Amino acid sequence: MDSTLWNVLTGAGVAGVFCLLFVLGLIVPKHVYDDLKEENAELKAERKAERDRADAAVAAAEASKNVIAAFQAGRGSLTGGTPP
Repeated sequence: MDSTLWNVLTGAGVAGVFCLLFVLGLIVPKHVYDDLKEENAELKAERKAERDRADAAVAAAEASKNVIAAFQAGRGSLTGGTPP
């Protein structure tokens, strides 16, 4: 930060100190926090939905594997041998 700006802001008293803290990011308006909280809540909901979809896909793959294994086992017992 430029030393001239530093001197002007600190020389302006309380308002200058407030401006300096705001510029440095130490003071942030409340609506910014509210927006961040809302965005975080949305992202958490999206992440949970993605996990749920992934869990459903794993369950469907497992069920498909079991069905295919059952068909192969049944085919082997009908032909009198093991499937190729």
